[in-house]
Amino acid sequence: MRMDDDSYIYSTIKYNLFEYMRDHNKRYAFRQPCTDSVGIGHLNDLMDEFLKDNPNATTPELLEHYHQDRKLGFYNNWFMADISFFLSPPGSTFLDIVDRSHIMYTQRTNDLLIQSTLARLFLQPKEIQWFQDFTYQHVTISRRKVESGCPSVGALTRGEGTDISLWRQRSDEFISRFSSACHLHATVRKDDRAFNNSAYYDCIGSKLCTMEILAFENGHYLQKIASH
Repeated sequence: MRMDDDSYIYSTIKYNLFEYMRDHNKRYAFRQPCTDSVGIGHLNDLMDEFLKDNPNATTPELLEHYHQDRKLGFYNNWFMADISFFLSPPGSTFLDIVDRSHIMYTQRTNDLLIQSTLARLFLQPKEIQWFQDFTYQHVTISRRKVESGCPSVGALTRGEGTDISLWRQRSDEFISRFSSACHLHATVRKDDRAFNNSAYYDCIGSKLCTMEILAFENGHYLQKIASH
């Protein structure tokens, strides 16, 4: 499991996550979905070539979902994984190709995209767990002049079943950290649809919230590549 030192879990988890992963045969787990595109073109080229040489490494269904949006990923400042997945083919084979290509150094292709691509193409949806039952926060603060001090990516996301009064307190504290100039994105889930500017926020922060809410819309394909 990875958990960055600027990530926060704000609700009690009343079961053993590791036992849950083992008991349910999960090999990868995340808390927040997201999109990213830095260096993705070069990663796509490597993967396309790899799949051309190894057509049996994935399935037509997984490949179809992958092609719908290659930028879709799993925000990996908190994640859990079966290490053997990354240390055995086809995952280890592709990681070796990425390592030898040096795209992480020359194109800033990041670990989020690499991990997400491997999980999406080489694991079945039932092996990927989208945890949604605890309130979680990870925010990267921008240092750009125009939006300095504002969240550039990340969010505070409400866990399902979290008491509404506790959520209001936590979300108010989060909002008060930033100036009104930050224009925080806030959305709420209701009947599988996204509604903006509600008083009952389920996700507060940057554009990552929009991605998470879209994942709840009827028929959204994120539901087809991870279980929850």
